[in-house]
Amino acid sequence: MSNEFNFIHPNVSSKDRDIMGFDDCDTDENIMIEDGWIMAHVMHKAGVFPSVGQARKNGWDKPIQPGFSEFTVGKMKKKVFILNEIPA
Repeated sequence: MSNEFNFIHPNVSSKDRDIMGFDDCDTDENIMIEDGWIMAHVMHKAGVFPSVGQARKNGWDKPIQPGFSEFTVGKMKKKVFILNEIPA
């Protein structure tokens, strides 16, 4: 299992994905951000926490920032990359 996780909002254009280095062809490595998700959902999906509730209790109860974000989290130093849409 990889130690890196890519999260992409479905509304991000393929051009922006290519510019940021998110390979559009390999969807196994790219996880789509769903409506209503917060950072706790991302950390749970990346395997940092066993549940969304646990992630919330550990301080990830905040919105996903617009644009690009990068985090190194957990004992296993998992790399989490997020490419979120930028509201107009």
